[in-house]
Amino acid sequence: MSSKLSPFAEKSLCRVILLVLVLAAAGCAQVESLPAPVAHGNSFEILSNSRYSVHSGFASTLPRQVLSNILWAMNRVPLLGSYREIYVATPTNVYLYDSTAHALVVYLAGNHRYNSGSSFEVGIACTRNEEAGYAIQAGLLAGEAFWDSSGGNVVSCPMQFATNYANSNWNPTHPIMMVDVFGQATATGLTSVCQAVSSDSSLPRPQVLGSDTFEVLVSNLLQDSLFDPANLPIDAVSQLLWAGDGVTPHMPIGKRGLTIPSAVANYYLTRKVCLVADTAVMRYNNRLPPGTNMATADHRLELVTSGDRRPQLRAASPGIPSTAPVYIVACVANTGLNWAVQEAGFAGFQYLMQAQALGLQGFLVAPITPPERSAIITALGLPGTDFPIVVFACGAPSTGVAGQPQISFPALSLRIVGSRAPIRIEYSMGNAVFGRLTIHDLAGRLVRSFDLAPQISGRLSLSWDGKDGSGKRLPVGIYACRLETAEAVSTARIVLAR
Repeated sequence: MSSKLSPFAEKSLCRVILLVLVLAAAGCAQVESLPAPVAHGNSFEILSNSRYSVHSGFASTLPRQVLSNILWAMNRVPLLGSYREIYVATPTNVYLYDSTAHALVVYLAGNHRYNSGSSFEVGIACTRNEEAGYAIQAGLLAGEAFWDSSGGNVVSCPMQFATNYANSNWNPTHPIMMVDVFGQATATGLTSVCQAVSSDSSLPRPQVLGSDTFEVLVSNLLQDSLFDPANLPIDAVSQLLWAGDGVTPHMPIGKRGLTIPSAVANYYLTRKVCLVADTAVMRYNNRLPPGTNMATADHRLELVTSGDRRPQLRAASPGIPSTAPVYIVACVANTGLNWAVQEAGFAGFQYLMQAQALGLQGFLVAPITPPERSAIITALGLPGTDFPIVVFACGAPSTGVAGQPQISFPALSLRIVGSRAPIRIEYSMGNAVFGRLTIHDLAGRLVRSFDLAPQISGRLSLSWDGKDGSGKRLPVGIYACRLETAEAVSTARIVLAR
């Protein structure tokens, strides 16, 4: 096997080295472990439909489990640059999040919160505002996942004033792009009321009750740029558009809320999200015509440019996948306004999550250079005031690329039987000689491993007692099972119950 690291592994290694250097320079040695992330029963769709921000009135009594889930989810989003640092300010210290150990490392002693009532404040330092948007949105929904239909108490709001304060008082190694302030306060709870009803029947009503689980989707959040070119059904297109920028039942300051937050409810993506399909470029509208009254709700498409402009879009940037059947382009009017660019990042996370919930494949294209923006505007016939920030490519997973040689690996299979210990794990390694089966928690930490001896043909099985390698019984929750040989890898999900 080649010893060369993948680009993702190289970036991850750089992040670990950077973290070690930062902590060594700061003299920070105190480490506080976090509990493993837990999974709730709430779907991505109902969390998106129920989301809203709370700006004040916090109490500082949220448990560490909430912080654990939020930090874990934020770190699962795509990396756009050479570093990502997640800072946490609590009533006692400012910490750096060590994603490898899923732990907090003291960075600055003392209380340095912006809001004296907050439970904790999470700041994301990275190279791009788009990535900050991905991470903030993931954290918002991870906190909201603690709600149920009767209510909740985990509330938050991304705050620019808190961001300014953090950059001045936390002494971050790199500039913090945004701080999300979390606290305990009464929330109205989850709602399945759908406000996204099309005024012209151009889009079917989206589903706000999904069958997935938010934490499971985040734990498997992946991107791929190879697609089956077959067109997507209109209900899938409708669902994607709503997830990224659709209306919800909440009404902040007299305006209809969205699946994503917006600074002071300015809604920077309004009339600036376009669908690029095989027949036309169409603008997505979440307000009634003419689309400027933010108190209204809609879910419709309007024509921008007739004809198939996908080839021109693909030619505008080498980063845009060439086989996706549909693309969603999120634009803003001012690329220098971090709030607007982060809002496009919020939407990007939503598109990627919704695609996965639908069993589709997605790929986020960002950053987009100024020359590429100009080329995309020309290719799609967009107004000169619509500057593309994120292009989302989506389609069914590719079953193979015509004309390209296909690599044939020995067949691996993995099947989990039961949810109460002992759990039977059935597997087959094809013609592999040796293999290894590992079990990991939602933070990616190894909890148990099994070395597999050479097998004869057919399916074998082993029994897992629900304990870690030291014999300690593990908590109920979701675990990842990984079967690996020298040639291939197969994964499956284990739901451990009592």
